[in-house]
Amino acid sequence: MLNFTVITLFPAMLESPLGHSILKKAREKGLLSVRVVDLRDYATDRHRVTDDYPYGGGQGMMMKPEPLIAAIEDARKQLKRPRVILLTPQGRAFDQKEAEKLSREKEVVLICGRYEGVDERVKSFIDDELSIGDYTLSGGEPAAMVVIDSATRLIPGVLGNEKSAQEESFSEGLLEYPQYTRPEEFRGMKVPEVLLSGDHDRVKKWRREMSLKLTRERRPDLFRKAQLTPEERKSSGANPLRLYVALLHYPVYDKNGQVVTTAVTNMDIHDIARAARTYGVKRFYVVTPVKALQRLALKIITHWEQGYGSQYNQSRKEALALARLKDTLDDVILDIEQECGSKPQLVVTSARPGGKRTSFTELREMIIKDVQPFLLLLGTGWGLTDTVLAQSDYLLEPIDGGTDYNHLSVRSAAAIILDRLLGK
Repeated sequence: MLNFTVITLFPAMLESPLGHSILKKAREKGLLSVRVVDLRDYATDRHRVTDDYPYGGGQGMMMKPEPLIAAIEDARKQLKRPRVILLTPQGRAFDQKEAEKLSREKEVVLICGRYEGVDERVKSFIDDELSIGDYTLSGGEPAAMVVIDSATRLIPGVLGNEKSAQEESFSEGLLEYPQYTRPEEFRGMKVPEVLLSGDHDRVKKWRREMSLKLTRERRPDLFRKAQLTPEERKSSGANPLRLYVALLHYPVYDKNGQVVTTAVTNMDIHDIARAARTYGVKRFYVVTPVKALQRLALKIITHWEQGYGSQYNQSRKEALALARLKDTLDDVILDIEQECGSKPQLVVTSARPGGKRTSFTELREMIIKDVQPFLLLLGTGWGLTDTVLAQSDYLLEPIDGGTDYNHLSVRSAAAIILDRLLGK
């Protein structure tokens, strides 16, 4: 049995949803127990006050620590080893995987926040914080019902058909395929022929294809994480790679070891953009804080994207379309985070000896298999500064030509690195 304890200022809000449908049946079967606790029972004054003004000023009221902590401590005394969760916009995103974890718990305490939130000191008495989405609710009660419902339906025996939970949306990280029932035709809209064929293999294939199609169109964030077969990835046109490249002109060293800003060159932009397009790189960033150099780079890019060059050489236009200008490395990281929903893993290159190195083979495997984005940093001048190297997650092994000469141009190095990481 899964035992929920819900601490709330409004117990009546949970009565109706708990008394109907799946949740009612789960309770009747003895598979679910929900105890609703009125937070005001733990207030110590005659008016049963549970909120107060925030220190430092601001709008709204805060939930006081004393009643909340008293309720949490009392719940822990009555239970064996409960998992205590605060429902708050600041929490980790609640998803299907988290619901599956909760369905395997024995005891869970849910704290429903209200007003402008809870006193920060309350968080020292909880185990976790969860959020059901990026929007604002009046309180945590609707969130508590979402958590209870999604976890309960995954408990064996709750649903009449055990396969129902397995085939629903998000169970495999994808949206569910379209469903139809009688009649076969309604107002000119017909049930797809494949579903009437009786051919179970065809039906299974169609459902998988439709699930992939819907997920890609409506939830590209989920589609990027989906476990696809090579055939599915190829047929869907999905790019499994989330590799970005940034060419840094600052901060880099000159030959005297001084931190400088290097010049932007036409050849670097052209050749690295063409290599990036050849190997399926997501985007190529040119990074310089100097406005005059930015204008030069923009002039080069615009010529091939929109000017005469776009008509003269279509393939060059396609390559330069990957290029973006940014002032700093932080700007690049933020841009990728906004697109992907997570910060990129930083991969740096350096011809200088020393440091723990990651091999091309190891990084290649990570890029292909991992969900998170990767950002490959290329340094101009005499290489990336130690400050940039210290920020990195991976230091790539150096390119070794087998001679005592070690002075490749950055565009040559970029082509070699991309071929070793992404080439067939």
